[in-house]
Amino acid sequence: MKPVTNMNPEREKFLNLKHPPARLNIEETAWFLGFAPHDVPILIQAGMLKPLGRPPSRGTKYFATATLEQ
Repeated sequence: MKPVTNMNPEREKFLNLKHPPARLNIEETAWFLGFAPHDVPILIQAGMLKPLGRPPSRGTKYFATATLEQ
């Protein structure tokens, strides 16, 4: 009997990477940390996550994988 998973195939593929990319977007950051993508802006606002550089408020934000691992 196969185990039932409801995981998004893209998420599963990403989480199984031997070496993740150096920078992650919001969705990948959420997957990496085990949160939902809508939780990431809350973590940014609380000062728990800091995006790379100075992205515009509505622009694409990236996060350093090395920082997230810490």
